[in-house]
Amino acid sequence: QGIVPLDGESMAAVLEAYMRQSEQLETRLVLAADDQASAGLLLQRLAEHGGTAPPTDSDAWDRALTLAATLKSGELLELPPETLLRRLYGQEQIQPQSTLTPRFACTCSRERIGRMLLSLGREEVDSIIDEMRVVTVTCDFCSRSYSFDAVDVAQLFASGGTETTAHATRH
Repeated sequence: QGIVPLDGESMAAVLEAYMRQSEQLETRLVLAADDQASAGLLLQRLAEHGGTAPPTDSDAWDRALTLAATLKSGELLELPPETLLRRLYGQEQIQPQSTLTPRFACTCSRERIGRMLLSLGREEVDSIIDEMRVVTVTCDFCSRSYSFDAVDVAQLFASGGTETTAHATRH
């Protein structure tokens, strides 16, 4: 894993720098927000044909960036995506991707927390049990808590984390 600094004067600039340094993708991000909504336009320069062929339109990326620079915050917040695409890139051949609806989805689970406890080692986890009588881990993302008592910890280390503990439904 590498570390990418948070460089930039805006959130868009920080994310563009991250994509360029970490993902090696040229990216332009235009963001807008008001009291009611937030919106954004994401452009990414993708290699044609898996990067094996020269681009068929050598100045397409520069044109896309120039056209995106004409976008006003109010337009981004108020216009539907189809209208924005037509306004910005009506003369271009575009292939819109399907619309995605964001949703909250945390990937924490009792099994993942168990694997984390295994990585701490038996001695460390037992010292927490001795002091607190239970190990409780709270997910920083969704705030769900997972508790492991002495029986759970013994079973966890005996199985190496391959089976769920006796209190698997407890959060």
